[in-house]
Amino acid sequence: MIDLEERRRWSPTKTILLIGPGGAGKSTVGSELAPLLDRRLIDLDQEFLRLVGNIGEFIRQSGYPAYKAQNSLLAKNIVSETTEEFVLVASSGFLANDNPESALSANKSILVSSYSVCLLPSRDLEKAVHIVVERQISRPFTSGRSREEARIRERYPVYASLGDLIVFSAAPPPDIARAIAARFLPGT
Repeated sequence: MIDLEERRRWSPTKTILLIGPGGAGKSTVGSELAPLLDRRLIDLDQEFLRLVGNIGEFIRQSGYPAYKAQNSLLAKNIVSETTEEFVLVASSGFLANDNPESALSANKSILVSSYSVCLLPSRDLEKAVHIVVERQISRPFTSGRSREEARIRERYPVYASLGDLIVFSAAPPPDIARAIAARFLPGT
């Protein structure tokens, strides 16, 4: 089932911003959605790796607040320098409350200037926690089950309060992408 909640009607904009916690499917859905909308895909985590370096190493060397600040600056530069229409996949903590104040403010400016799509695997918190934790612990840089559970419990209400369009679903990513695209391009 794909449950869509539209909080603001679609109006064409340069940036479609995919937001949500880690394990929500942003990168996978983004890679399916961008070609459906004939837009470039930019994944903020991949751009950080390409332009700045390994995220884990950066955090170990410079600290988590420095990573969040650098990540925010990178997002701001991408949005200001990219001229074509694109889908931007935000990092999992992009709008989390643990950002330095200036980074969170800059990230919220990007949120406001974009059309944002928030991905959450379920409206039900417990189901969402279970799905996200299972996805996250299978990844190479997991923080462990208890930390991943605490993180999603902290971030879920933040993300559930954000987004112009919220998608509550654990359906296959191609199906989610088609449902989102149908909101933007009637008849797809």
